[in-house]
Amino acid sequence: MKWLTVAELEILLGRLPGLRVGVLGDFALDCYWPVAPAAAQHSVETGRLTRPVAGQRYAPGAAGNVVVNLLALGCGRVSAFGVLGRDPWGAELRRLLRARKADTTGLPRQAADWETVAYVKPHRRGVEQNRFDFGDFNRLHDDVADQLVQLLADALPGLDAVVVNAQARAGIHSAYLRRRLAALIGRHTARLFIVDSRERGALYPGCLLKINNLEAARCTGRVSPAGGALSRRQSLAAAAALFAERDRPVFVTCGARGMLVQDQTGVTEVPAIPLGAAGDTTGAGDAALAGITAALASGAPPVAAAGLGTLAAAVCVGKLRQTGTASPDEIRALLRRRSG
Repeated sequence: MKWLTVAELEILLGRLPGLRVGVLGDFALDCYWPVAPAAAQHSVETGRLTRPVAGQRYAPGAAGNVVVNLLALGCGRVSAFGVLGRDPWGAELRRLLRARKADTTGLPRQAADWETVAYVKPHRRGVEQNRFDFGDFNRLHDDVADQLVQLLADALPGLDAVVVNAQARAGIHSAYLRRRLAALIGRHTARLFIVDSRERGALYPGCLLKINNLEAARCTGRVSPAGGALSRRQSLAAAAALFAERDRPVFVTCGARGMLVQDQTGVTEVPAIPLGAAGDTTGAGDAALAGITAALASGAPPVAAAGLGTLAAAVCVGKLRQTGTASPDEIRALLRRRSG
């Protein structure tokens, strides 16, 4: 890869065990349920056919997937900051994060008006069916927002970087929390903050930005909310506009066209890695974000960071029907194949 050599990758990976990263955002649980229609029977109570589930698998999603990807890359300590409900989904999400050695002391529970965000994904013959979403009607209480921001503030001196994730339909980023978090970021301008948000209201000033090109275009008024395929020219214009507005490096992912890096030196186009077969893009953006963050916190320049993010995303895309991660060995192998 032109943007990251094998030797540079080894230097980066060697620094990751010393990193301490915080992830504040919308923590979710991805639930995979394979449905077996052939085993259906009529319910005695309703007379309707049942939908037998042949197994169940759970994985941290949204901000939780960013945490898992940072740990899979080899970061030494990753701390989670978010809100869980008093429900089975929250208990399972906390258990999974702890099993991966994440620090979960920054995950308070809100007793009322909050359900842990969960995405239940029934699969039939390998094809995802209509999803069940939990947490779409959440309302973050101001006292819990205060607690969450204070937990991050207390941990901040021991963190090399903070990822801010805003992904859920009704997540933690209430107007009140946005004000509190923006003030905290403004008081720590020397700290590395990077935000990944689908909503303009959560594009916190003072943060580097990772965003996909459709969201970048919406945030700069270049396409309707319905979106659609963007041209290279539209993506470049959106990246330039966001950098001019923020004066911080901007990373814009463009799917199969790769990633744009816009900073004070101009724009660089980092191509995607062709895999030659159909892939699964679930979690690829989180893997890219983890790679970018880890590289930047290790002292790499933005373009090299985009290189690591691109490699991590490519590894994930090659893993079907799962929220994938990328290990150092998988990234090494992919880069060597590309360089050879």
